[in-house]
Amino acid sequence: MSEDITATAGELTEAATEETFKAPASQEELDRIIQARLDRERKKFADYDEKAAAAAELAQLKEANKTEAEKVAERLAAAEKRAAELEVKALRAEVAAAKGVPVSLLSGSTQEELESAADALIEFRGEQKAAPSSPAFGRVNGQTVKGSTGDQFADFFQSSLS
Repeated sequence: MSEDITATAGELTEAATEETFKAPASQEELDRIIQARLDRERKKFADYDEKAAAAAELAQLKEANKTEAEKVAERLAAAEKRAAELEVKALRAEVAAAKGVPVSLLSGSTQEELESAADALIEFRGEQKAAPSSPAFGRVNGQTVKGSTGDQFADFFQSSLS
Protein backbone atom coordinates (compact mmCIF):
# COMPACT_ATOMS: atom_id res chain seq x y z
CA MET A 1 0.00 0.00 0.00
CA SER A 2 2.76 2.46 0.90
CA GLU A 3 4.49 1.54 -2.36
CA ASP A 4 1.42 2.74 -4.31
CA ILE A 5 1.46 6.06 -2.51
CA THR A 6 5.20 6.49 -3.08
CA ALA A 7 4.87 5.70 -6.75
CA THR A 8 2.00 8.14 -7.13
CA ALA A 9 3.92 10.90 -5.35
CA GLY A 10 6.94 10.23 -7.57
CA GLU A 11 4.82 10.46 -10.69
CA LEU A 12 3.38 13.79 -9.52
CA THR A 13 6.84 15.17 -8.89
CA GLU A 14 7.97 14.16 -12.40
CA ALA A 15 4.86 15.70 -13.98
CA ALA A 16 5.39 18.93 -12.06
CA THR A 17 8.96 19.27 -13.25
CA GLU A 18 7.93 18.68 -16.86
CA GLU A 19 5.26 21.40 -16.75
CA THR A 20 7.07 24.44 -15.47
CA PHE A 21 5.60 27.91 -15.53
CA LYS A 22 6.23 29.94 -18.64
CA ALA A 23 5.59 33.67 -18.46
CA PRO A 24 3.48 35.18 -21.25
CA ALA A 25 5.72 36.48 -24.03
CA SER A 26 3.46 39.35 -25.10
CA GLN A 27 0.59 41.47 -23.92
CA GLU A 28 -1.71 39.74 -26.41
CA GLU A 29 -0.88 36.34 -24.92
CA LEU A 30 -1.55 37.65 -21.41
CA ASP A 31 -4.85 39.18 -22.55
CA ARG A 32 -5.82 35.84 -24.11
CA ILE A 33 -5.02 33.96 -20.89
CA ILE A 34 -7.02 36.44 -18.81
CA GLN A 35 -9.96 36.33 -21.22
CA ALA A 36 -10.01 32.53 -21.12
CA ARG A 37 -10.11 32.63 -17.33
CA LEU A 38 -12.93 35.20 -17.35
CA ASP A 39 -14.92 33.08 -19.80
CA ARG A 40 -14.59 30.03 -17.51
CA GLU A 41 -15.88 32.04 -14.54
CA ARG A 42 -18.78 33.54 -16.52
CA LYS A 43 -19.91 30.05 -17.53
CA LYS A 44 -20.38 29.20 -13.85
CA PHE A 45 -22.98 31.97 -13.51
CA ALA A 46 -24.59 31.78 -16.95
CA ASP A 47 -27.95 30.61 -15.59
CA TYR A 48 -28.01 33.01 -12.61
CA ASP A 49 -30.89 35.13 -13.98
CA GLU A 50 -32.99 32.02 -14.59
CA LYS A 51 -32.35 30.74 -11.06
CA ALA A 52 -33.12 34.15 -9.54
CA ALA A 53 -36.41 34.32 -11.45
CA ALA A 54 -37.30 30.79 -10.35
CA ALA A 55 -36.54 31.67 -6.72
CA ALA A 56 -38.75 34.77 -6.92
CA GLU A 57 -41.55 32.73 -8.46
CA LEU A 58 -41.23 30.12 -5.71
CA ALA A 59 -41.43 32.82 -3.05
CA GLN A 60 -44.60 34.19 -4.67
CA LEU A 61 -46.14 30.72 -4.76
CA LYS A 62 -45.32 30.13 -1.10
CA GLU A 63 -46.87 33.47 -0.16
CA ALA A 64 -49.99 32.71 -2.19
CA ASN A 65 -50.34 29.27 -0.62
CA LYS A 66 -50.25 30.60 2.95
CA THR A 67 -53.50 30.22 4.76
CA GLU A 68 -55.27 33.21 6.20
CA ALA A 69 -54.38 31.95 9.68
CA GLU A 70 -50.67 31.97 8.86
CA LYS A 71 -50.90 35.52 7.54
CA VAL A 72 -52.75 36.65 10.68
CA ALA A 73 -50.15 34.90 12.86
CA GLU A 74 -47.33 36.76 11.08
CA ARG A 75 -49.08 40.11 11.52
CA LEU A 76 -49.74 39.31 15.18
CA ALA A 77 -46.09 38.43 15.78
CA ALA A 78 -44.98 41.70 14.14
CA ALA A 79 -47.49 43.69 16.24
CA GLU A 80 -46.35 42.00 19.46
CA LYS A 81 -42.73 42.75 18.65
CA ARG A 82 -43.54 46.41 17.98
CA ALA A 83 -45.57 46.65 21.22
CA ALA A 84 -42.68 45.20 23.23
CA GLU A 85 -40.27 47.72 21.68
CA LEU A 86 -42.62 50.60 22.52
CA GLU A 87 -43.05 49.36 26.11
CA VAL A 88 -39.28 49.34 26.62
CA LYS A 89 -39.00 52.79 25.05
CA ALA A 90 -41.71 54.19 27.34
CA LEU A 91 -40.16 52.53 30.39
CA ARG A 92 -36.77 53.94 29.45
CA ALA A 93 -38.23 57.45 29.17
CA GLU A 94 -40.05 57.06 32.50
CA VAL A 95 -36.91 55.95 34.36
CA ALA A 96 -34.83 58.68 32.72
CA ALA A 97 -37.31 61.36 33.80
CA ALA A 98 -37.55 59.99 37.34
CA LYS A 99 -33.78 59.73 37.78
CA GLY A 100 -32.85 62.86 35.82
CA VAL A 101 -30.51 61.17 33.35
CA PRO A 102 -30.49 61.23 29.52
CA VAL A 103 -32.60 58.52 27.90
CA SER A 104 -29.91 57.75 25.33
CA LEU A 105 -27.45 56.70 28.05
CA LEU A 106 -29.72 54.10 29.64
CA SER A 107 -29.28 50.44 28.78
CA GLY A 108 -31.43 47.48 29.62
CA SER A 109 -34.94 46.27 28.93
CA THR A 110 -36.47 45.81 32.38
CA GLN A 111 -37.24 48.44 34.97
CA GLU A 112 -34.61 47.01 37.33
CA GLU A 113 -31.92 47.08 34.63
CA LEU A 114 -32.82 50.63 33.62
CA GLU A 115 -32.86 51.88 37.21
CA SER A 116 -29.53 50.19 37.86
CA ALA A 117 -28.06 51.87 34.76
CA ALA A 118 -29.48 55.25 35.85
CA ASP A 119 -28.03 54.84 39.36
CA ALA A 120 -24.64 53.97 37.87
CA LEU A 121 -24.78 57.12 35.72
CA ILE A 122 -25.72 59.24 38.73
CA GLU A 123 -22.87 57.72 40.72
CA PHE A 124 -20.46 58.33 37.84
CA ARG A 125 -21.64 61.91 37.44
CA GLY A 126 -21.29 62.58 41.15
CA GLU A 127 -23.29 65.05 43.14
CA GLN A 128 -24.12 68.21 41.30
CA LYS A 129 -23.12 71.26 43.27
CA ALA A 130 -25.44 74.21 43.20
CA ALA A 131 -24.13 77.38 41.61
CA PRO A 132 -22.52 79.61 44.21
CA SER A 133 -24.83 82.36 45.29
CA SER A 134 -23.77 85.82 46.20
CA PRO A 135 -25.68 88.31 48.28
CA ALA A 136 -25.22 90.74 45.37
CA PHE A 137 -26.64 88.30 42.84
CA GLY A 138 -29.89 89.67 41.44
CA ARG A 139 -29.25 93.15 42.84
CA VAL A 140 -28.29 96.34 41.11
CA ASN A 141 -27.54 99.44 43.17
CA GLY A 142 -28.97 97.72 46.23
CA GLN A 143 -32.30 96.93 44.55
CA THR A 144 -33.53 93.47 43.70
CA VAL A 145 -33.80 92.98 39.95
CA LYS A 146 -36.54 90.80 38.54
CA GLY A 147 -37.32 89.56 35.05
CA SER A 148 -35.31 87.95 32.32
CA THR A 149 -31.72 88.80 31.53
CA GLY A 150 -32.90 90.87 28.57
CA ASP A 151 -35.27 92.84 30.81
CA GLN A 152 -32.48 93.40 33.34
CA PHE A 153 -30.16 94.64 30.59
CA ALA A 154 -32.83 97.00 29.25
CA ASP A 155 -33.46 98.39 32.76
CA PHE A 156 -29.71 98.84 33.33
CA PHE A 157 -29.33 100.55 29.96
CA GLN A 158 -32.25 102.91 30.66
CA SER A 159 -30.90 103.79 34.12
CA SER A 160 -27.45 104.47 32.63
CA LEU A 161 -28.88 106.92 30.09
CA SER A 162 -30.83 108.87 32.68
